[in-house]
Amino acid sequence: MENIFRDTLNDFADAKIREVDLSSVISNLTETVWSINLTSEPYEIIYHNDPLAQHGNKEKLEAPPKTIEEWQQLIHPDDRDRVLEEVVNALGTGLASYSYRVKRKGVEYRYARDRVSVFFEDGRPIRIDGISIDIDSIRRSRLNLELSQQRLKSIVDALPDPVFISTKEGGTSIFANEILFKVYEMSPSDFLGKKVIQFYENFEGRKAYLEDLARYGHVQNHELLLTNKNGESFWVSASTMPLEFQNQECFITILQDVTVRKNLEREIKESNERYQLAVEGTNDVIWEYDFVSKYSYLSPQFWEGMDLPPVDRPLDDMLMSKYIIGDEQEIFTNELQAAYKDQLGDLTLEIKLVANKGRIIWALFKARIIYKANGQPQRAVGSLSNITSLKEAQSQLQESEAKYKLISENSSDCICLLELTGEFVFVSPSSTDVLGYTPEEMQKLGLGEFIQEEYRTQLKEAVLPVIQKEKKTASLVYQAYDKNKNLQWLETIAGAIFDNETGRAIYLQTSTRNVTDRIEAQQKLKESQERYKLITENSNDIVSLMDLKGDYIFISPSIKDTMGYTPEEMLGRNTTEFIHPEDLPQIANSMQEAIENKVKDSSAEFRFRHKSGEWRWVKVTGGIIVNDDGEAIFIRSNKTDITEKKITEDKLKKQEEQYKLVSENSGDVIALHDLNGRFTFVSPSCYRLSGLTVEEVMGMTDIYQYVHSEDKDKLKHAISDTIKNGRKDTITSFRLKKKDGEYLWVGISMTAILEANGRTKFIQSSTRDISEIIKVLEKERQLNKLKSSFISMASHEFRTPLTTIQSSNELIAMYLDKANVPVDMKLSKHVTRIRTELERLNSLLKDVFTLGRLDVGKAKLNKEITSITGIARQVVLENSVPFKNREIEIKTEGNERQVLLDSLLISHVLSNLLNNALKYSAGKMNPELLISFEEKAVKLSVTDFGIGIPKKDQDGLFESFSRASNVGDIEGTGLGLVIVKQFVEMHGGTINYKTKVNEGTTFTVTLPDLN
Repeated sequence: MENIFRDTLNDFADAKIREVDLSSVISNLTETVWSINLTSEPYEIIYHNDPLAQHGNKEKLEAPPKTIEEWQQLIHPDDRDRVLEEVVNALGTGLASYSYRVKRKGVEYRYARDRVSVFFEDGRPIRIDGISIDIDSIRRSRLNLELSQQRLKSIVDALPDPVFISTKEGGTSIFANEILFKVYEMSPSDFLGKKVIQFYENFEGRKAYLEDLARYGHVQNHELLLTNKNGESFWVSASTMPLEFQNQECFITILQDVTVRKNLEREIKESNERYQLAVEGTNDVIWEYDFVSKYSYLSPQFWEGMDLPPVDRPLDDMLMSKYIIGDEQEIFTNELQAAYKDQLGDLTLEIKLVANKGRIIWALFKARIIYKANGQPQRAVGSLSNITSLKEAQSQLQESEAKYKLISENSSDCICLLELTGEFVFVSPSSTDVLGYTPEEMQKLGLGEFIQEEYRTQLKEAVLPVIQKEKKTASLVYQAYDKNKNLQWLETIAGAIFDNETGRAIYLQTSTRNVTDRIEAQQKLKESQERYKLITENSNDIVSLMDLKGDYIFISPSIKDTMGYTPEEMLGRNTTEFIHPEDLPQIANSMQEAIENKVKDSSAEFRFRHKSGEWRWVKVTGGIIVNDDGEAIFIRSNKTDITEKKITEDKLKKQEEQYKLVSENSGDVIALHDLNGRFTFVSPSCYRLSGLTVEEVMGMTDIYQYVHSEDKDKLKHAISDTIKNGRKDTITSFRLKKKDGEYLWVGISMTAILEANGRTKFIQSSTRDISEIIKVLEKERQLNKLKSSFISMASHEFRTPLTTIQSSNELIAMYLDKANVPVDMKLSKHVTRIRTELERLNSLLKDVFTLGRLDVGKAKLNKEITSITGIARQVVLENSVPFKNREIEIKTEGNERQVLLDSLLISHVLSNLLNNALKYSAGKMNPELLISFEEKAVKLSVTDFGIGIPKKDQDGLFESFSRASNVGDIEGTGLGLVIVKQFVEMHGGTINYKTKVNEGTTFTVTLPDLN
């Protein structure tokens, strides 16, 4: 027995109390005390007090169980195994406590709790002592409470608004519905168990909320700013009421999200801040009208706002029509009647009311109309909101926005409005000038997408103090990429727009301009300053600074190389000591005038004494340096030794006099032209040539007015080519109309006179009469034509007898071959010689005939796209027939391509060159053909390793019937290379050669622009 109460007795400090009579204590207990002896079976339950007396009315209770088996039968089947397991565990641990349902009478079960302790002897359990407590009323109360709380939770979870319950004592949240977690994007762990007040952000609203809750015990529709764990803010209207929950005093709070409304209010305030407008609101007017009883009502705000005395029955079926300004009454009435007809339930209109003394009030008319079953209106209620201030504000806002738009669209700076994340809200049109992007393109980009990476952090650091209200504006110069990905220097001034309620920055307002030119100018200035320093220390020019008396106070080291003096020898001495006596008066007067008039830039030329005593010409540029008050303080100068220039100018002057003398007495017309061709100088001989005086020629506005119409384009092209390419040898001819109207042929030679940078400055021309030469040339042309015609005719006439001779010779050879008698060897030899000479004569006539065609202009180009490599292979194959033991190797360089040329003429060129290579290299290495495909040309190089061409024969190599002196008896006509050259030039190409006697020759044909 003492085993059960051991823990309790140990709690007492007084030892005497421990000796109290346990039986008297047990008899007064409301719990049932019992023991089970485990030393003998069956295990009986021994009660130490009356178990029925502890539970009230004995008649309603079953007799207490006497054995463990009976006790087990009384335990609820769902609890039986668990309780037995607890008892078995107690036999090992010594202690146990468990609750269960036990049958008391009939089918009724009551909740009970047992607390047991096992007594051991020699390590064996010998007795179980226990106390049974009836906890039915407590458990059922708790279940009812849990059920009530579950119902409360179910109701709360079913509410459409976020709801939470918090303790009254500490304000800790202990329950919240799922809507709260979903709406504010929080998990239960983010919210439950934390003080609710920490989620309310605005201090003033939070303070007022707590004061009202403490004063009244509840709060109705109090607006607070709620923040979730992500830092996102939500405006809520909080209603808080007391509630007992989980056996403690609590508050239940219902949150209605009013973020949209607050955002709208915030947007209005932002608009006020940007455009400095004030929008005032007034209390709404409530009205109602009964279409049946004709009862109507207007709240007092209407009469106060209209400054009119109240009247009975102020409305009729047309509602507010009688108070609307006259010219809009009909519009309102029509809208109203249309609503009645269509049975519109809700109607909203903007109307203008006429108040006392004709004052106009803008109002927002809202109506809710209820209709009868027959479709007739029965009752209407609504409100009137004074929107006069809003209308005025809208007008001002429109005006402000127009001004803002005007400024932003016409400013050279790019005006932007940005989110704090860097996203553009508004971009002015000047963004196109600043970075090349249109406003629409800018709004699709983030700020970081075009700012150069190294400046992004600097920009953030510069803007942060503005956002934190530490600075009003921030300015930064940085680099960004324009639309073409070119780096530009930008300067941005940034300011912030703040929320009036929260005080937090919501937008950034920026003004950005392109300062690339300024930055580059600054860099150039810095470079210029460095160059100036470098020049003053290393330039041959003499840089000096003098006081107003002319005494040197600084002079660059270049004085030593230029004038022989060291800087130390010059300092403190007056500049007049070194100026030539003849130049001194003029220079002294110029210096005095410059000081008096504060001339900043002037120049002069005079003679300066060298240390050796020699007088050197110098050109001086300089001026007066003034202080901030505009007073002259120093004289600066830069001296350049121009002695050589002076000597050159003197020589040039003499040469110009000589040129003038020559040009004025020359039979040719010597002239200078500007880049438009107009005369800047013409010699007097123009009168002898054309009959025009110098004055008439110089006064020409159109230099082509005296040029034959058929020759104008040719002359214009010659002048343009001379200017563009800086030619020195442009020669052409044209027909010039004399003053008397007669035309004569003149030849003109033009030379471009160039500037130091290589550009053409003038054109010098020399024109002479070539009429007699033209006549001689015409005669020669006719003679050549006659000669060519004769050659062609002769070649043609020769072919007929040659063909007859050749046929006869072949017949003789055939008869000799078929003769049955021995053939005379001499006869056979003569037949063979005749055939050889006939072939040689045919070749000669062929070349002569070809030359004849070229001379009379009958040879034409027939270009076609073809493969030059294919042509070369065919020609090599044809030339291998007479040279059976020789081969020609074909090599190519570059990317082979199709070319546009006359394949017949180029075949003739290659055939002639390859035939010569084979003929003149007998017994030597085989010739080679190299075809080089270059970017704008194709080159054909034929190389042989034969006899070469003697130097004395090279000058006339491309003349008719010209042959080298070392060819011996090798066959040839002397016309092949002439024809080759003309065929190549017909293609716009060139032919060159390299040769060395007894080593070989290489002919190179260049054919340009063929693809």
